[in-house]
Formats: sequence, structure tokens, C-alpha cells
Amino acid sequence: MLLSNTRYLGSDFALHQADIRIEGSLIVAIEKNLKPLTGEEAIDCSSHLIYPALADCHTHTPDTLFRGLFSDKPLHAWCDDTTQGRLQQQLFDYTDQAVSTSDFHILVLYAYLQYLKAGVACIVETGQADESSQALEECASRIGIKALVDWYDEVPTQETATTGLMRGTHLPEEEDLEQDSLAEAIERVQRTGWPLMTHCLETEFRRKEILRKFGFSTVELLALHNLLNEQSLLFHCIETTDKDRGLLASSKALLVHCPISNRISGAHEMALSDLLDKGARIGLGTDFLSHDIWEVMRTTYAEFKQSNKAERYDAKTVWKLATNSPCPAIYDGRIEVGKRADLVFVRNVLELSPLVQTQGFSNVAYNTLMHTRADFIDSVMVDGKFVIKDGTCTTVDEAALEKAYTEILQRVYGSQLI
Repeated sequence: MLLSNTRYLGSDFALHQADIRIEGSLIVAIEKNLKPLTGEEAIDCSSHLIYPALADCHTHTPDTLFRGLFSDKPLHAWCDDTTQGRLQQQLFDYTDQAVSTSDFHILVLYAYLQYLKAGVACIVETGQADESSQALEECASRIGIKALVDWYDEVPTQETATTGLMRGTHLPEEEDLEQDSLAEAIERVQRTGWPLMTHCLETEFRRKEILRKFGFSTVELLALHNLLNEQSLLFHCIETTDKDRGLLASSKALLVHCPISNRISGAHEMALSDLLDKGARIGLGTDFLSHDIWEVMRTTYAEFKQSNKAERYDAKTVWKLATNSPCPAIYDGRIEVGKRADLVFVRNVLELSPLVQTQGFSNVAYNTLMHTRADFIDSVMVDGKFVIKDGTCTTVDEAALEKAYTEILQRVYGSQLI
């Protein structure tokens, strides 16, 4: 496939003009004035900008069913004995029981469709329902999104269905972690070679719990047991000390910043600038109840501007975080020769203008970050195949999926739905 007359965001997050040739899942050439080969499909991209597809490094699917149910309620009060808390528990129970049914697949596919339409090609899936890992993999494979799926303590009965899937194993959160569950996680990592995934020091309560039980912070405990390395994925990392942040940075583990979720749940903020100063590797995640990675990106930019490092960290920094690969074996996050063709085709609309790029100044990274909306995205390519083409999903029947999703909402909420 030849993409001609492209303007694409390069690894420097400036706009470059060239033609892009794709063979299979890979970008094999980026040059000016490439000619179509015999029988090669050629697509004129002159009316679009091409971005690298994004990674959402922390998701809990199927959470769309819960939208608004956790508003104005801190994390420690979820599922309490109030009308709102009982409704939350009712929905958690429903999704646990639905895992083996077609309803669960519909809920997951609907959520994954929202990710793809926002330009996300790769997710780190920590699930939301018990024993749902296999179903999550099946849905990711069906719709065509790449996924690193947390298998918790489940044992898979088959290999991954496609090359776009990877598996991870879970370390219980601080309030649930005990010596035996720690030993089990260590054994699973050693046996499988899968990356370790955990919510790390998300709240002050969790920090106090781990110190009470083990005498170490979560970060220190992971380092002590050789669980802190470039394969590890640690979500939130909020209640960290300077020592913790030094260990995190030197380990090259992927730390996932979830600014929208942190604020909604009443948590504090990650020491983002300090971690970057120390050389930490950081990605971005929507976490629970949101699928808008663009909102996460823009909130991260605002955090930088409110910090004392406003000039050091800019829109290009945010783009780097949003395309940082949580799983380099399946996702690159770069438009370069030899990289996987995970691309987002954005209409070159007036709302993005003026795009100015001259010697010594460019507003391209800023404008594309701050003004791109999901409805500007026409097409999304994953591994060289269009999964969204001209606004429509190519892998599932959108109308049928939305109809089935609406029917589930009506059954689950009944007369409470207005």
C-alpha cells in the first residue's frame, strides 16, 4: 500500500512531507515521489494529517456501563451502604456474572470501538470483571486493537490468538498483598516471563498499608524481589518518596500517569516533572470510566504548565508520553521505516490551523495536541490494516453493536434509566 502526499508527525513531532509505503504490518519506505508498484493500492492523503496511533496504558474494560456512577465519591467509599454505593456493587456483580455471556463481549467491543475511534491502537487492559482475561483477548483480536492483558492469577488454556496480543501477570494492590500472594506473583513472573502489572501507591491509605505489613514502600518491595525492571508496568505511582522515584527511574519500568482518574477518585498527583527529571519512563492512561485519551493528554500538558518546569516540558513531551510503548514487541508508537504501521488519519480541518513550522519555531505539536478531537479522525490503521475507514469500523457491525449495547443498558438499569 502506498500513502501518497502525506504530511505526518515524525518522531520529532514536527510535520514531514513524503510518501509512505506499507508492506504487511510494517512501514518499509518513507520518501518523496514514490511511485505505485504494479497492483499496489495507492491512497492520496493530501487532505489529511497522519499521526502515530496512541497507546492507552491503563484501562478497565467494560467500564462504559458505569459512567457517572462514581461521580463525587472517593475511591475508599465505593460500594458503600448508600443508594449510589449499592448501585455500584450491583453493576460490579452483573459484570462478574456476565463474563461467559454474549453481553460481556458486547460491552467490551463497544468500549474498544471508542478507543479505536479516538486513535488508540494499543491498550494495557487490567480488566474489571473476575476471570475475564480470555474474553478480553477474544474481543481485542476480533475488533483489531492491540492489547497487553493482565491475567491476574488465571491460567490460560490456549496461546494468544494474534500477534497483536501480549499477557501480563498481576501483583495485588497494597491492601490485599500478603506474603503468600507476593510469593505467588514472583513464581508466575519467573515461570511465564510475563510483565508484572500493579496499581502502585495510588493513595495514602495504600502506602500506609504496605509499610504496616512489609516495612517497605511498594517500590522498595518490588526492587527487593527483582520485580522492578523494564518489563514492569506500574499504574499511578502517586504516594512516592524521592528514594522511590530514583528506584523507579533507574529501573526503566513503565509508570502510567492517569490524571483524570486521579482527580475523580480524590487521589493526589504523580510527581510527574520530578520523575521525568530523573529519567523515568512514563505513559498515559485513561483508567476507569473514561475513554478520552485526548483529555488525558491535554490535562497532562496543563499540569506541566502549572509546574515549575513549564519551559522544559511541552507539547512534544506529552506526545512522547502518549506514544510511549507499553509493549515494544507489538507496538512502536513512531512513524519510521521498520516500525509497525499504526496510524491515525486526521482531517486537515480549519480548527487545527494555522500550522506554522519555520526555522526556530513550530506550533505543530501544540496545535495537534490541543485542538484534535476524536471526530476529526477519519481512519485508523493497526498493523497496516484499516480498522476504522472513513469513520466506520471495518471489523464489527457498528449499528448492530450499538443496538445490542443499548438493549443491555435497558435490561441492567430497567426503570432507573431515563
